[in-house]
Amino acid sequence: MQFSIKQIIKVGLYGLAVLVSLLPILNPFSIFTNLQNYSFDTFQQLFPRQVYEDDPVVIVDIDDRSLELVGQWPWSRTTLARLTDQTYAAAALGFDIVFAEPDRTNPRNLITQFPNNLALRQQVELLPDNDEVFARAIANHGTVVLGVAVNNSDETLPLTKAKFGLVTQGDNPDQFLPAYTGLKPNISLLEDNAAGIGTMSIGNNDSVVRSLPTFDRVGEAVIPSLGLELARVAIGASTFQIKASNASSEEAFGAQTGINNIKLGPLTMPTTPDGQSWIYFAPTAELVTVSAWDVLSGSIDPDFFSGKVVLVGTSAAGLFDLRSTPIEKNIPGVTIIGQFVQQIFANEFLQRPDWLFGAEFIAGLVLSLLITFMIQTLGPIGGLTVLGMGSGGIIGGSWYFFKSKLFLVDPISPLVIILTVYVAVTFFNFLFTELERSRVRGAFAQYMSPEMVNRLAESNESLKLGGERKEMTMLFSDIRGFTKISEQYKQDPEALTDLINRLLTTLSNEILECEGTIDKYMGDCIMAFWNAPASQDNHAELAIQAGVKMRKALKELNDELVGEGKLAMEIGIGINTGDCIVGNMGSDKRFDYTVLGDAVNLAARLEGQSGTYGVNIVLGEETAKQMPDFKLIELDLIAVKGKSEPVRIYTYLSELHIDEAAKLKEPHNAMLAKYRQQNWDEAEGYLLKAKAQAPELEKYYQYFQERINQFRIQPPRFDWNGVNVATTK
Repeated sequence: MQFSIKQIIKVGLYGLAVLVSLLPILNPFSIFTNLQNYSFDTFQQLFPRQVYEDDPVVIVDIDDRSLELVGQWPWSRTTLARLTDQTYAAAALGFDIVFAEPDRTNPRNLITQFPNNLALRQQVELLPDNDEVFARAIANHGTVVLGVAVNNSDETLPLTKAKFGLVTQGDNPDQFLPAYTGLKPNISLLEDNAAGIGTMSIGNNDSVVRSLPTFDRVGEAVIPSLGLELARVAIGASTFQIKASNASSEEAFGAQTGINNIKLGPLTMPTTPDGQSWIYFAPTAELVTVSAWDVLSGSIDPDFFSGKVVLVGTSAAGLFDLRSTPIEKNIPGVTIIGQFVQQIFANEFLQRPDWLFGAEFIAGLVLSLLITFMIQTLGPIGGLTVLGMGSGGIIGGSWYFFKSKLFLVDPISPLVIILTVYVAVTFFNFLFTELERSRVRGAFAQYMSPEMVNRLAESNESLKLGGERKEMTMLFSDIRGFTKISEQYKQDPEALTDLINRLLTTLSNEILECEGTIDKYMGDCIMAFWNAPASQDNHAELAIQAGVKMRKALKELNDELVGEGKLAMEIGIGINTGDCIVGNMGSDKRFDYTVLGDAVNLAARLEGQSGTYGVNIVLGEETAKQMPDFKLIELDLIAVKGKSEPVRIYTYLSELHIDEAAKLKEPHNAMLAKYRQQNWDEAEGYLLKAKAQAPELEKYYQYFQERINQFRIQPPRFDWNGVNVATTK
């Protein structure tokens, strides 16, 4: 079954639509990830989360004022112990700080600095150890969660005994969680007395924090995040449950697609496949935040923290814990953890279920195919209609799902896809249409000049019968000895056809290169002309240039043919200039753009004489008159067959330099003069001199030598005027 080019193009455009629709899956250079993040950020900017009056989270901020009044960071652990004591009523107290080293302000450090001062040693030993004071405050509080910093630079360090239990369902979650090689823990004295330990990592976020990990994996250990551990301690739960792919009620059809949700007591948190939780941000100004100085100074009643989840962190710029979120820039990192805890208790989670990506892909694919169909049936306006309606549906659907279900549906990627498909299909549809027109133009251009094709395209006036009188230059080209060549292909006419096509293509290209119009092909003959339909002041020169290039191109073709074991070919070229009638000739049903006139017939006769004179190009007298005579020499005075009036004919010495051609003309012209005077001996003498200077005219001079020899035996008639009367065409 054969398909037309139009059908192939039609199917190809549908293929293009499918290919473009696959781009979100391929995600080159993470373009679609960035677009997706931008769309999700925009939704949060337009519809930020609301903070409720009974929100349990309080941020204790170590702000610039606190540093100014208490002193530079790090503070003494006794100060932190007082801060801890002041929040004894909190349901949970978390420190977004790592206490990786003993307190540098510990009084016992003086013993190492003054080892020989026994009196100082005795007094210092009576003072409490700062770290022990802080550890005792942590233990007395009973719900303190300390943060640890995970990294890939430290070796894995053993943690204190796990403070929680972990139950997993489905595939092992370890393979999906963010993995680190080490961590920086707190000193063991503090961790031993803490109610929980949580990581302070921000996961795989870029410069904008959009989600936080629920768990991190360090070596073989799985550690909850600081915010998640705070929630566990606050509600008094002892166990986390991680539900991954292929767990009960979680259809993954055997594929390990990742973690689905985290369960903590009555709370269920949806997650990304790698266990991260999208953060639904509220403006930071709406979070309950108190200054650490106000807590330490007693300005805030400890009962204020009753039942609250308290987070201690810093907003001081010098402590470098500033982050950016989709709705704000340079906010304290502790507030992001606070918002994570807030949404756990508010049970408001942004979600992006696994099936959403497939739904977005199908929506983009269906709309892309529909746009392609409409463009091909109704044109760009039809496609634009589908594009507009589809864009409205995508944007409206994304807005609805975000507002009603907090689903993160990406509208931008499908919009980019369908817009790209619309532009690409419209462009290629236009391009293929133009290529089809060009193909039609090209088909006409095989036998008509580009100028004529353009004239036909611009105005149908060119399709009317009629012609104009105009001076033209015509070129005829024919193969010499075609009969002998044909005999070689007697048993293989297809090969002969191929050979002729190769020859005609080669020669035609040179004619067109020299701005000629190919009138027609007659077997192995080419007829071309210049100065129509467009005027060309140098039409004679262009025709001669074409003849010279045709000879050169034929030589290259002959080298190929000889290499293939085939016979080389020779052509004769006749060129003549004169007044002709050029235009559309024929009937009102079928006609050709061609040229008629005596000058045309003479050009054809001159081509026939090229073999007789042993030259490749024979020029008429009118053509020679329009050319500088540097490389032109007269061949003869001849009356071609069918005409009684003699004409002077010339050839073009393409192989000779201008100086060589000028040097040749003296003996050559003298030979012709003595020949016409019937002075055979002197004519022969000049002939030999000229022959020695022009090897390319060897056959020509041989032909004249034979004439002279014949006239010596049989002199011409008494009224002979030097005209050679041709007996063949």
